[in-house]
Order: sequence, then structure tokens, then C-alpha cells
Amino acid sequence: MLLAGDIGGTKTTIAFFESHSPCAPLHERTYCSKDYSCLKEILAEYLADYELSVDAACFGVAGPVHEGRCETINLPWQVDQAELAELVGSSRTRIINDLEATAWSLDDLAESDLHCIDEGMTVAGNRGVIAAGTGLGEAGVWYGKWYHPFASEGGHADFSPQSYEEDALLGFLRNKYQHVSWERVLSGPGIENIFEFLVNTYRERPTAEVLNRMTHEDDAAVITSAALDKSCPACMKTMQMFVALYGAEAGNLALKLMSVGGIYIGGGIAPKILPLLDSDTFRNAFSQKGRLSSVVDNMPVYVIKTKKAPLFGAAHVAHLLATDQPIY
Repeated sequence: MLLAGDIGGTKTTIAFFESHSPCAPLHERTYCSKDYSCLKEILAEYLADYELSVDAACFGVAGPVHEGRCETINLPWQVDQAELAELVGSSRTRIINDLEATAWSLDDLAESDLHCIDEGMTVAGNRGVIAAGTGLGEAGVWYGKWYHPFASEGGHADFSPQSYEEDALLGFLRNKYQHVSWERVLSGPGIENIFEFLVNTYRERPTAEVLNRMTHEDDAAVITSAALDKSCPACMKTMQMFVALYGAEAGNLALKLMSVGGIYIGGGIAPKILPLLDSDTFRNAFSQKGRLSSVVDNMPVYVIKTKKAPLFGAAHVAHLLATDQPIY
């Protein structure tokens, strides 16, 4: 039996998989991450309910992984691979970055799990994964002698504006944060930052209904909802900027990795705003790369619609571990 986990800043999902079915979870359970002091606490609670032998385990964790350890970015957790191996009872246990886990899932996803934003020219080659959610993750897939996903922390690289209005957004956020990364504008909190900028600099005025909903609902969810139903100009402008910035950074990643095999947009936000992403706003921002615009314009772009991609990828790695196949 395989054990896999998707460990995020907002939620943690744990599931058992049969070794021959890495995309068919058994006994799947989701926990609110902030309600627990560490991953071990969640895992112990989960394992107590199922008396199953673990052949191999893999956990995709939102944060940089180094030598089997990870200090999560959006949670006060320290995740230790050796401790988890002892808890699950299998030395074939790994922790990997959550975007690397998503990258491992790409060849397992069904056609229905993907939505094509731009067909481009489909060729064999490197692929990139970018995912905005609680934070912003980025990863790549090297397509050489074999399939080789790898993690990065590109979401924490410096935010680079491309217009005067985005210049002003950067200046606004410099007063709020010591360092302004792409994650500060491309994430759930990033949506709130853009909205705050537009409202506090008197560029847009939110409706009374939106302000009322924000007193008892998640701000980013309210902004997204009001943008989709076109009920609030401030929210519509917020998401227009968000989508343009998403396209720009996805294009940056495409250039850095030379992702001729495609860019895949994962995370929890993308499927919820699919009508906004599948737009010229995103496509133009993605491909406007100066002298290399024609190169980027030929790269396919897909949205991963299933929220289970990181879990499937972790199960894929657990399957490789269980069958003694090389991972790297």
C-alpha cells in the first residue's frame, strides 16, 4: 500500500493508494493545516484510523526541501523525512516540494484534468509548472534521457513590474513588506494586496456589498466572486491585474526553463478563475517578451483543473520507491 500527502499552507490531504493505481486514492482525508502543530500530528491521527501496512510513502510539502527536511513557508512547521519514515513504518519515505509533486503528476493526468489556454506547438521538451494558492510555487520538468521533475523557489524571486501602474503597485507593497516577491501579488493574499492597492490609492472604489461580505467571508474569495459576476469594478480591475501578472510570470518561467513542452498552471486559484485566465489578458502578458516573444508564443499553456495533482504526483513517487525505480 502506498501513502501520499499534499501538504499545503491552508489544507493537508492524506490518502492511501493501491500500488497499481496512483491516481485512485483510497481513504482520502483533508485537514485544516493551521489546526495542527505539525505534520506528524496529522499523520498520526490519520494512521490511527487505518491499520494498513505502508510499502512506501511520499509527501509533497509547500516549502524548500533540503536533505530530507523542510521548514514550511506559510506554516510554522518543520517537516523531517526521517521522523515521518519512523512514524509510517517504511524506510521508503520521501518528502518533496509540492510543486515538484505536481510536476510528477503531469503524465498521469487525464485529458479531462486539463484545460488548454493556448495550443502553441506541441513538441517533446522541458515543461514548467506554476501554481498560485496560499503561496506561489514553481517547478520544472527536464526532458532529457528520462522524465525528471525538479523543484524551485522562483515564486520568491523579485517582483518585476511591466507598466506604470504595476510600478505603483510595487512602490505600495514596498511600504508593506521588506521584500516584494512574485508571491506577494500571485497568491490568495496577493489578490488582497492588489485590491488594497487599488482602493487605498483611490484608483477604484469597491461596492458596499463587497465591503459587507468581507466582514464575514474570505477577502480573496469575495474579490474573485465579484469579479466573475461583474458586480464590482474594483474587484474586476483587481483580477484583471492579477491575470496579467500571472501571464507575465508564467511567461518568465517559460523562458527560464525553455518550456517548449508546455507551461502547466496548477494551484487552487486557477480552476476557480478559468474564464478570466482563458483570455487575451493572460495570453498577451504571457507572450510579450521582446525579441523572444515568438518563441514563448509557440509554447502550449494548460490549466490543471484537478486539485489532486500534487497528491497524484506524491503517489507516483511513492510507487517508484516501492518498486525500486530511480527518482533522480
